[in-house]
Formats: sequence, C-alpha cells, structure tokens
Amino acid sequence: MIISDFENKHEMIPYEVGDSVRVQQTCTEEEDSESFYYIKEFDKKKGEVLEVIDHPRLQYRVRFGQAEAVLYHEEIML
Repeated sequence: MIISDFENKHEMIPYEVGDSVRVQQTCTEEEDSESFYYIKEFDKKKGEVLEVIDHPRLQYRVRFGQAEAVLYHEEIML
C-alpha cells in the first residue's frame, strides 16, 4: 500500500494548535549541551501548542506563560 506524503504527514502530527503538552528532556548534556540547556529551562513544564511546523522536521511553537519555545516532536508529550 502506498501512502501519499500528505497522508503520511497528517498521520505524523499527534498534537494540534491549542493542545496542552509537557516538555521532556530527550538528551544528555554530553550528547548535545546546547539542546540540553535549552530544553532544561522548560523541562516538565506544561505549555500550549501555538503552531505546528512540519518542515524541515516536525516541531512545535509552544507557549509557557510569557515565554515561548520551539520544540521537536520527540521533546513533548501530552
């Protein structure tokens, strides 16, 4: 069965604008120190998805009170 890019992309997006999500640390300081400290600021905090960015890699713009972050799909969960 062949799935078009549109259908495949649609199935990959489990979070939508308005969803409440929580940040989870996905790397160690040794693996990627820049990402580690960026995510650490929001780790375990709940935020609201403001925008879904599907290119070049699935990511989300998320609001945490007055702050915003752009996070990859694997860095957040419901």
